[in-house]
Amino acid sequence: MNIYIIDSSAILSGKPISLDGKIVIPESVRDEVMREDPKLLELIQGNVTMESPSRESLLLVKEAAERLGEEKRLSRVDKEVIAVALDNKGRGNVCIITDDYSIQNVANLLGLRFKGFSEKGISERFVWRYRCKGCKKVFKRFFPSCPICGSELKPVVKGRRKVDV
Repeated sequence: MNIYIIDSSAILSGKPISLDGKIVIPESVRDEVMREDPKLLELIQGNVTMESPSRESLLLVKEAAERLGEEKRLSRVDKEVIAVALDNKGRGNVCIITDDYSIQNVANLLGLRFKGFSEKGISERFVWRYRCKGCKKVFKRFFPSCPICGSELKPVVKGRRKVDV
């Protein structure tokens, strides 16, 4: 059975969503859409259920996001989308529907399929690091300012790997 986990970006696009299989919307996505425009939820057709992620899956997503340097780029809702996909992994052919490149990046690391809704999707998985604009030191995790010189940090790609779509 096909199981589609729908991200806010797909729903907020305003395009009708009709997929062959079970459609799962994380409860946090529903809440986010309800704040923007509740009528958009009516554009989803099919077998739709709402789910919340398990703590175990949220922990796995957090670790994967940290490993790729995506922890600051992903919102709580984004992490829950990926975690709900992990929770459904053993129940069928799971695919996350999202245009969010950070979600796609972490999903790929975790062995989850994804498909863009309005956009093509990523072709490479990035590993992000943070480089100080002042002293040029590179850090694995984000800091509000460089712990060495106090300058601003900017994200840089440390590595990339081709994604099999």
